[in-house]
Amino acid sequence: MFSSLYLVNLPHNCTDNEIKDWVESCGFKTQSIRIIRDLVAGVSPAFAYVHLQDDSSIKEVCAALTGKKMRTSCVWVSAGEDQPRQLTAIASRAG
Repeated sequence: MFSSLYLVNLPHNCTDNEIKDWVESCGFKTQSIRIIRDLVAGVSPAFAYVHLQDDSSIKEVCAALTGKKMRTSCVWVSAGEDQPRQLTAIASRAG
C-alpha cells in the first residue's frame, strides 16, 4: 500500500516532473503523480495527488513538505485520497 498525499497551491503550470523533483528533493521517493487539470483550459487549478513508493509516515512527510516553496508558491500538503474530494462527495450522495 502506498502513502498518498494531496498537494494544494501548486504553480498553475507545473509539471509531473517538477512535482516529482520537489518531493524527492526532501528525501521521499514518488511512485506516481496526478495533477488535476481543468478539462476546458488544460491547466492545473493548483492541486495534485502524489503516491509515494513506500509507506512513509504521512505526518512526517506533511511536516517536511508543508509550507515549502515551489517557485513562488507555498505548497500545503495533507493526507491524500484515492479520488478527488468533490467526486467522492458527489458519489456518496448519489448512492
